[in-house]
Amino acid sequence: MKAKAKYLYLETRSDKRSREMCLRGAGVRASTIWHDRYISRMEPKQIAKDRDIKLDAVYEALEYCQENWAIICQEKDRERGTLEQRGFFEGRQSDRP
Repeated sequence: MKAKAKYLYLETRSDKRSREMCLRGAGVRASTIWHDRYISRMEPKQIAKDRDIKLDAVYEALEYCQENWAIICQEKDRERGTLEQRGFFEGRQSDRP
């Protein structure tokens, strides 16, 4: 996943193992903005207000997720696998078939 120069509000985080980009200065993953928008069904203006970020940053994060969705999903699967290995989900009902 290349960090394109066109991203003004996103950055890679060298202190994180994930390749997913985060909002500059906020440290919020781009996929968290996607979750706010499509899972929590928040309007972009509300996301910007709640997270104290620019509206353009919300749109940029959503665009980034759309362009890099396959890689983001691979990262989420890897992260979940790590948590499963550490026993994080023991005793919980699985949401996986």
